[in-house]
Amino acid sequence: MFENTEETLTALEKVGYFTTHEIANTIYAAGDTNQPILLEGPAGAGKTEMALAVKRATGMKLMRLQCYEGLTDKQAIGSFSDELRQLFVRFHEGTFDEAAKKVSDRAFYLAGPLLSALETTERCILLIDEIDKISHAFEAQLLEFLGEWQLTIPGLGEIKAIHPPFTIVTANDERQLGYPLLRRCARIYIDHPTPEQEAAIVASRTPHCPKAIHYFIAGFARSLRSFKMQKPPSISEMIALARVLDKMKLQELRDEHKAVMLPFIAKTEKDRASLLVPGRFESFMDNARIIADEMCRHDIQMAAQAVAPIREDDATRPASVMALEAVTR
Repeated sequence: MFENTEETLTALEKVGYFTTHEIANTIYAAGDTNQPILLEGPAGAGKTEMALAVKRATGMKLMRLQCYEGLTDKQAIGSFSDELRQLFVRFHEGTFDEAAKKVSDRAFYLAGPLLSALETTERCILLIDEIDKISHAFEAQLLEFLGEWQLTIPGLGEIKAIHPPFTIVTANDERQLGYPLLRRCARIYIDHPTPEQEAAIVASRTPHCPKAIHYFIAGFARSLRSFKMQKPPSISEMIALARVLDKMKLQELRDEHKAVMLPFIAKTEKDRASLLVPGRFESFMDNARIIADEMCRHDIQMAAQAVAPIREDDATRPASVMALEAVTR
């Protein structure tokens, strides 16, 4: 999918996914060796977004298996269509035995995401999302797929991959995954991004929003997650908040904007009540401003070091002013 680690990192950044050199190397190496990647970490940290970012960066087709309690083979792999079988038998002109044999063909089997990923004529991306929501028994059924890129289906036999899919498996730390699954995957732990990373992510999705808002959103997210909310805000929720603030044309955020922000960050009544405790929301705002100011100062210092040699018309202008202009461009 990519030529090397550096190309992987650059391609993902171009589509708004900012990650580390180590993770980019894992994506490159796993894609090149047909090994699935297991992403573990808290909900909302950007695990699913990695698969979507690879899709945007490569243009490959994405197939998704959303895991949930009670998921069966029929939803994940597929099943024979009784309706098609009955219709074929009814209108078949040959003997009943001939019809019965033909209705066991692949043409009468409706494929689920796993089988579709094996049969696609071009390599695809397969996202197996929130695998820790399924039982250990069903997890065991995935081992053949993840280890050998094939499925053994009653009535059809072994079906091997035309092109092994680039597979990302995500888990939200809801239960311990089995060691056989772990052995088959390259494992990465994805935590919430640093404020600097989150500011860059938010900026990539809201380019018309002032940098001050990007910094503030990142600092506010860090403050809220440090508070151990029942449902800490995800990256996508902070992006949604930034878009709302941009639509409202707010250049800065003050305490009186609490009513605007709460619906986008408090997703349970317990969290809402907790944030409405007198003074608490305001303290988060203050902490967010401190983090935002630190990031702004750091960017100004970095820009000052990168300022080109002073031109004649810049001779009387402070370097800090030119650095600030470089940051805001």
